[in-house]
Amino acid sequence: MDERIPDTQPSGALVPPPRIPPTAVATAAPMPPRPPRPHRPSLRRNPLTGLRTLVDTVLDELDSVGDRVAAALGLRRP
Repeated sequence: MDERIPDTQPSGALVPPPRIPPTAVATAAPMPPRPPRPHRPSLRRNPLTGLRTLVDTVLDELDSVGDRVAAALGLRRP
């Protein structure tokens, strides 16, 4: 056996630690108000305008990628 390990004491019982009661957490003052949300007038007037712009941009990029792929494969002339 390893000499560094101390011998077991006959009175040493493994018992759980004593229970500590839960601590209450409270504040005396109310929570501060939330910061104001940024105002975006363009999306509030017509919510489809931003979506339409996004879709147009994505489709334009996909079209340019398709043109580059077709030119690289020799399907179309640049």
